[in-house]
Amino acid sequence: MAFGKVIKLFLLDGSPNKRWICELSNWTGVAYKIPRNMVKESEDREELSSPGIYFLFGYDDDREKPLIYVGEAENIIKRLKEHIARKDNWNEVIAFISKDDNLNKAHIKYLEHEFHRIATEAGRYSIDNSNIPTKSTVSEADQAELAEFIYNAKILVNALGHKVFEKVSDSNNQSKKSQNIYHLKLANGTANCIQTTDGFVLLKGSKIHKESASSLAKGIKKKVEQSRANGEIVDDTLQSDKIFASSSAAAAFAVGYSISGPQAWKSDNGETLKSIESKKA
Repeated sequence: MAFGKVIKLFLLDGSPNKRWICELSNWTGVAYKIPRNMVKESEDREELSSPGIYFLFGYDDDREKPLIYVGEAENIIKRLKEHIARKDNWNEVIAFISKDDNLNKAHIKYLEHEFHRIATEAGRYSIDNSNIPTKSTVSEADQAELAEFIYNAKILVNALGHKVFEKVSDSNNQSKKSQNIYHLKLANGTANCIQTTDGFVLLKGSKIHKESASSLAKGIKKKVEQSRANGEIVDDTLQSDKIFASSSAAAAFAVGYSISGPQAWKSDNGETLKSIESKKA
């Protein structure tokens, strides 16, 4: 059974575009969301001189994916200032510290390794770390406490706009059980899609067109070409779930030309997505 969570947000500068402090009720962890251009203004926050874990967020232009760097530091604000001098591909940081100062070097090294592993396995963001962080040895009791820290931090990072630690397949499993799987016939097979809270997900195993038509939007065509180049499409078959903002974009990616997703996607009984959504309105 899932339980509700109370999240406390404090806009440190009175604006949603500036610094945030984020907490979960009955948890000693605290998240600080800070734009890159406000790191220097955060030097006077004594608590940010504490040990902690942090995530730098940016964008990978080459792969056209959001980017994350996972790091740890015994002095968060000092390390962030170093990153400003050395790294120019991030624009926002989310840092976690503990209000009761119970995070030591072994703890944060353990957390760094685990968050790097989880983000890598999720596959939603490009990982900017050049090396896999070393995993420190901690006691069984500490592992249990740190597992709770990871669980709660993932909730807050997600709530702050980054689903970096959530596998697409995790969010889709419930959808596959509780919602329709929609189908779209192609000359070489069938593409399958579900609607989730993330958007429309073209499912692994879906068939993809062989040649794109001139009517296919340039952005979709580029996505197809990149997916073929990086192995996401092999033998005209999608090798992993892929998220799209709209049903039409997912359909166009599959068939290779501009198409109305609400009209094209059909349930097992042949009913269109448009018809099903109109009943829910």
